[in-house]
Amino acid sequence: MVFWTILRREAFQLVRSVHGLAPLFLALAGAGGLFVWLLNRAEGSATALPALWGLATAFGLPFLAAVAASRGFTQDREVGMLRLMFATPVRARWWVLGKVLAAWLLCMLYVAGMGVTCWVLARWALPADASLPGSWLGFALAVAALAAQALLWCGVGTLVSLFFRSSASTFLISLLTCLLAPPALCMTLSMTFGRPITQWPLFPLQMAVLDCAGGLVDVRALAGCLMGAAVVTYAAGMAFDALRLCATER
Repeated sequence: MVFWTILRREAFQLVRSVHGLAPLFLALAGAGGLFVWLLNRAEGSATALPALWGLATAFGLPFLAAVAASRGFTQDREVGMLRLMFATPVRARWWVLGKVLAAWLLCMLYVAGMGVTCWVLARWALPADASLPGSWLGFALAVAALAAQALLWCGVGTLVSLFFRSSASTFLISLLTCLLAPPALCMTLSMTFGRPITQWPLFPLQMAVLDCAGGLVDVRALAGCLMGAAVVTYAAGMAFDALRLCATER
């Protein structure tokens, strides 16, 4: 009951704040424009519609997750709520999971909105007799890949929010981590094993979404996202307990 209460509170406050609906519509507008551009570039090719949709959606996801998670503990610190949270007997994991999943639900609302945007724009941008190859399975697999990535990004943002007093700083560090950490890890692994880990090293997770949309599920990428989300969420809980034990707000 404590967890569900925290989740409802965080989700409601996130939607009401400047970190909620405004960034959501901004991300939808940017991803929708990218989707139309990809549609025009894919004319005459055999690229499947789920692949174009998944690729357009994936590029806006780190931005939205960083904005949503930047509220996290940073705003609680700004208004003095963090001291009260330290004084409650609620376990750290419930606070952390509530904030991570509230931001994740906003990201999944963005994914659902992009699904509707894809259907509307495809009908508007394509000629009546035109068709792109695609299947519901491709969309479902792309959604699964996007959900795993969103969980990782929200966990990273929540962890970062524990250590900064400014929402702008939290957003910037979270976004840079989401954008730079995957290619850095991919290139490090490629140099370690002496062979390329992915064909698209600068955007490896976006490439994983593209593969899933085409029916080629990269289990390593999905498992890596889920394991990474578990690690950063656990680290956020440990950091919360450490700050509570020190009884300080740095």
